[in-house]
Amino acid sequence: MNNRLDSGIVAAYFVLIFVAGYFVSRRHQSKGADEFLTGGRTRTWWQTGLTLIAMAFDPAYMGMAGLGFIWGFYILQWNAVHIWFTSWFAAMFLVPIYWRTRIVTTPEYLERRFNVACRAFFSVVMTVILVVTLTSGLYLGSLVLEALLGWPLKVSIAFISIVVGFYVILGGMKTVLILDVYQGIFLLGTLGAVAWMAAHHVGGLAGFAAIEATGNADTRLSSLFAPSDWDLATKTFFPAQAVVTWATVAGLSWLACNFGMVQRLLAARSERDAQKGLLFLGVLATLACFATYVIGAAMRVLKPDLVPDKAFMDVMLTMFPTGVRGLLVAGMMAALLSSADGMLTASSALLTEDIYLRFLNPAASGARTKFIARTLEAIALLASISLVPVLMKAESAVTFVQDFYGNVLGVVVALYIVGVFSKRATAWAALAAMISGIGLAVGLRLGTHLNFAYVGFFSFVYAILATLVLSRLEPAPTPERLANLTIHTLPDAKGPWVGLRAWPNLWKWALGLSAAWAATCVIWEWIVRSSGGR
Repeated sequence: MNNRLDSGIVAAYFVLIFVAGYFVSRRHQSKGADEFLTGGRTRTWWQTGLTLIAMAFDPAYMGMAGLGFIWGFYILQWNAVHIWFTSWFAAMFLVPIYWRTRIVTTPEYLERRFNVACRAFFSVVMTVILVVTLTSGLYLGSLVLEALLGWPLKVSIAFISIVVGFYVILGGMKTVLILDVYQGIFLLGTLGAVAWMAAHHVGGLAGFAAIEATGNADTRLSSLFAPSDWDLATKTFFPAQAVVTWATVAGLSWLACNFGMVQRLLAARSERDAQKGLLFLGVLATLACFATYVIGAAMRVLKPDLVPDKAFMDVMLTMFPTGVRGLLVAGMMAALLSSADGMLTASSALLTEDIYLRFLNPAASGARTKFIARTLEAIALLASISLVPVLMKAESAVTFVQDFYGNVLGVVVALYIVGVFSKRATAWAALAAMISGIGLAVGLRLGTHLNFAYVGFFSFVYAILATLVLSRLEPAPTPERLANLTIHTLPDAKGPWVGLRAWPNLWKWALGLSAAWAATCVIWEWIVRSSGGR
């Protein structure tokens, strides 16, 4: 009977999203192909931030509580780079470029700055990873429904796929953006409720701060200070050295190169709204991760023999009454739907803009473009569903995604950095650096014992240096060729601080948030060290 009530609440949520998707899509069905793919440039800064966080979080993030269980609260520093570095850096230097070039996809920038080969390569790879990530999300979300509500796995996958496929294919990006604002709020509320309950069982934040038990890095579970470890082959998860080097690079690639995120960023109504939305996302992402790590660290004290990956679900199963538990599961389904719809819209936009319109049919009509985009969304969804049995046997999708971000995005973000900051970087040098940099990363991963963070960082540095050195073998691009593509060639905002043109107070917020985070860490550590243990 208990499961029936919770199941009814979750099913009702799916029906609500299905119906809302229908009416929202009907309202915007007359919009053109461009708005179907991009959502138009209409979102305010706070709506942009909420849609970004909705895209970023899916049921896989329940596993982040397992990281807090194993290593402790200091893992939060890996995500806090979005407060003190990546969000303001992207807002200051990359958003102005994206905005003035009016790009539709991030690989489009690589073609304009370098050549079509860079664009095509990155488009295909990003599409593959979006589909594989969607497969992982569908599978993990279905496991949540199976574990918490007893729904059969196949039924769960079918239910999720029908709901998300319906409103994405019918309404496109515009519908996705509208629904994801509300799903983002629901997601944050769910994370906050579960974290509050876990912290409540260890005595609130005061009790949490007083925890003296240590994680696997011999650091107090409640400490925010990451341990120092200079060993390049360390097994420690995210020591301070890795946070400073690879976390900043990986975080920037997540914000500025992952098209699933940038697609939402480009839907802001102005450059300033996009910039503010990025800083808002930095705060929201840190708060959301704060909640998951609190859950993990608290559960290590309460149930030290628990399987780490089950920490989040155990709180929902054992600490909440029937009915409330159903609402929480619905909140995690909001995370899944908002992430899945982002994968679908991003993958179809990449294939439509970067392959179909670029190579196959550049003169396609608006109606034809919408038809192709919808067809590609359906194909991407079916491909993801068909990959679920492979994932169930091999469980390789998560590893593949992690390897991709470590082996590929570090190299790609290097091209964005060198492309935006250097007027001398050339096309074929960039392509050669991309291919050889990925080869270097794969070789280091397979042939050495280096920590994955340093593999990604070394390939990032290599790609920048290789591009700059090899560019000396080619003629420099002409100033006309670089118009609006580097911080030095924007007609209305000369470098380097081009982001101040649209938002003059950006530097104040950047310094303020960085200082606030540093003060938070110091004050929290003082509280931890002065608290009695448990």
